[in-house]
Amino acid sequence: MVDLDNFPELLDEVIENKANDLILSYQNDSEWGNEMPVPVERIAQNHLGYDIEITNEGLFEDPDFLGGIHFDDKLIQVNGSIEDHDGRYNFTIAHELGHHCLHKDAFNEMSASGEIMCRDTGEKPIAERQADMFAAYLLMPKSKIHKAFTKAFGEDETVFEMDFKKRYMLGSIAKRVIDAGSFTNVSLTAMTNRLIGMELITGISYQKSVMPEGLNSGIPAYLSRLYRKLKKLIK
Repeated sequence: MVDLDNFPELLDEVIENKANDLILSYQNDSEWGNEMPVPVERIAQNHLGYDIEITNEGLFEDPDFLGGIHFDDKLIQVNGSIEDHDGRYNFTIAHELGHHCLHKDAFNEMSASGEIMCRDTGEKPIAERQADMFAAYLLMPKSKIHKAFTKAFGEDETVFEMDFKKRYMLGSIAKRVIDAGSFTNVSLTAMTNRLIGMELITGISYQKSVMPEGLNSGIPAYLSRLYRKLKKLIK
């Protein structure tokens, strides 16, 4: 078993450059015109030669195992529980592509099994955090985000200063950028965290979940708090 914390630190810009290199490589190898959304399934299958398997068997009986990549068998596995959740599904594939681009060579030197299985709970090891970052860069390229953000909110270099009381606005902001830039295969949470990482939203840390547009757009703070309490009771 390879220790996923036993990988070298990588600068953010190195990870972003690797994601941009994959986008450019696919663009040069296909008829894709670099329009959004980034077709991560086609990149995995047609460009890199991976099969994608949706499964609920073995480790994937546990919903915390979202995905895995088998380098030797050229196989990416995705938990069947997220097949119908476009944002999580595409982010998982992009995450596995991150392992391919960032970790494949080092991993093969450390292990004979040729596979990485990815959990979505607890403190993530360094390789998982790097793959998450790669996925965000791949699905939401910086230049495309800036263009969509300007289209949604104007040319005046808007930055949204947030605090916990304003958290209910996050889904609405993310939704407007998603719609403006045709990022149809990313979730509100992924887009929110990308905007936070780019400092287009400030004053608030990365989010584990963001409420859907229909539940958070312009609602009073007390209803937002009630919604969170109801979510806890339902779990």
